[in-house]
Amino acid sequence: MTRNWLPRLVAALLILGLGGFISRGQPGQKRSRPIDRLHFPELHFSPPQPERVTLANGMTLFILEDHEIPNVDMFAAIRSGSVYDPPDKIGLAELVGTVMRTGGTSSRTPEQINEELEFIAASVETGMTREYGTASLTALTKDLDTALPILADILMHPAFRQEQLDVAKNQMLDAIKRRNDTPQQIADRIFPQLIYGKEHPLARVPQEETIRRITREDLIDFHARFYHPNNVILGISGDVTKEEIVDKVERAFAGWKPQETTFPPIPPVERRYRRAIYFIPRDINQTTIRIGHIGLTQRDPDFFPVTVAAQILGGGFSSRMFNELRSKEGLAYAAFAGHTGGLREPGYFFTFSETRADATVRAIQTILRLLDEMRQKPVSDAELRIAKEGILNSFVFDFDSPEKIVNRTVLLEYFGLPLDFLQRYRDNVAKVTKQDVLRVAQKYFRPDQAIILVIGKKEAFDQPLSTLGEVTTLDMKEWK
Repeated sequence: MTRNWLPRLVAALLILGLGGFISRGQPGQKRSRPIDRLHFPELHFSPPQPERVTLANGMTLFILEDHEIPNVDMFAAIRSGSVYDPPDKIGLAELVGTVMRTGGTSSRTPEQINEELEFIAASVETGMTREYGTASLTALTKDLDTALPILADILMHPAFRQEQLDVAKNQMLDAIKRRNDTPQQIADRIFPQLIYGKEHPLARVPQEETIRRITREDLIDFHARFYHPNNVILGISGDVTKEEIVDKVERAFAGWKPQETTFPPIPPVERRYRRAIYFIPRDINQTTIRIGHIGLTQRDPDFFPVTVAAQILGGGFSSRMFNELRSKEGLAYAAFAGHTGGLREPGYFFTFSETRADATVRAIQTILRLLDEMRQKPVSDAELRIAKEGILNSFVFDFDSPEKIVNRTVLLEYFGLPLDFLQRYRDNVAKVTKQDVLRVAQKYFRPDQAIILVIGKKEAFDQPLSTLGEVTTLDMKEWK
């Protein structure tokens, strides 16, 4: 879902509501659903291709000129990430991503950086994801000569000042104390651990004791190990020319030497499928449910038909989960399906739903039935068409600016995916057939071997969870 989802959601709701009002007809008259009668002109998506440049120091640039407004955006992916945290110091990479920016540099205090950027209304930020570090810049073209050297200084010479490290550690410790505040927070943290295993780098999370072990020297060592120009892919879009921006970047990063990096091995994801039901007690009047299992990578040819299958199952207002759980049965407040990640290691397929407590088991049974039905017979022509239209229309809005296109290109390069992935995406989705959907549903949707996570008040459930199988109650002291 894109950051501009709210206007489209409102528009869709208005269309659905108006369509339902117009189509009421006479009593007893069979009515088609408004969503089935919506037809949109085909959207053509032909994004421009950023130009690739490799600097002498090994840094890779992707440049896309756009002179519509006098502004420049930059986004960098640095080969690092929390997957490389030492097991006893989980949270180290996240602290590096935070304090690299807030801690200033060897020649600039945090206050000086903030004042310089505020004076020109520019932004320079750094961060860390599970699989890569990030850095970004936004500035008016006329102020690029001020903002770019700040970005370079932060990436090359972070000071990691102790007082700012203390602030960041305290913020993480506070967040750890609050991460069981909502069922959604719990599910977001626990479900990947059930899929990948608690200790796998793709699922493990910082703990109070791992944060407290981290020192300033650890941040310095992490930076020294991973932050080199040959580990940086920098995307640049906006009011610049290739020649001038290459020169500016070379001058800003002058003296940054390439260095060979040894990356710790990441344990392979175990492709196991098993039925397991886990329960986390919470005294609440609605139940949060996650159902899923290991999935596939975006390199897999089946990625596109699986995307379409997940859309039909739980991708929007016309999906089977939405119509069955919410519209028809009135069981769920939220109901959708999808699959995560899959850029380097396999992601996972999941369904998410929230239901009133006294419909918990019935809702789970309905989801499992819908999953099984996807495996039994082909979807309808209308379902296939609407699902593909929804994916493609949403995809276009995901890349409706040069900045978004360049940022995605950076990540395609980072994860070793084809750089024409965006151009091929539409064709690959469009050619998915009903037979393809049935085939991948039979292969990848495994309701009989799915992990089920339930968070709620069992005393209020309509039936015991044990009617679904053996239940394991998770002790949150062990699953922090």
